[in-house]
Amino acid sequence: MQLTVTTILYGLPTGQRTFQTRLTLPTETVTVQELIAYKIRQEIAEYTAKQRPCLSGEYLPPEVLLSALAAGGYQPGAVAAEIARAQQAFAARAFMIIIDNRRITNAEEVLALHPETRVEFIKILPLVGG
Repeated sequence: MQLTVTTILYGLPTGQRTFQTRLTLPTETVTVQELIAYKIRQEIAEYTAKQRPCLSGEYLPPEVLLSALAAGGYQPGAVAAEIARAQQAFAARAFMIIIDNRRITNAEEVLALHPETRVEFIKILPLVGG
């Protein structure tokens, strides 16, 4: 099954940034943890094949994300390490996952997805200054 995941980064000095990742899932039901793993694996594969300029990076700490975007991209580590990092960031509420306008908070939740499902990974960066 084909599914598009949209990643939105809010609070960047240059404004909002949006990335899209097209996933091929083997089944229509996956856990949130599996969805995160598929997304990260696909982004790294596209980045390695030079099909995308950078990873979306919603799971990175704000300072790492900002410096990576300023430098033109984040150099990912091993795929398994990046997946674990993203899953831990989700558990720590460092970014949100919204499925068809519903916020998902449980990493073990089983999702019933279809090609029209609206999936968003959202990172809101803290305000600087103030």
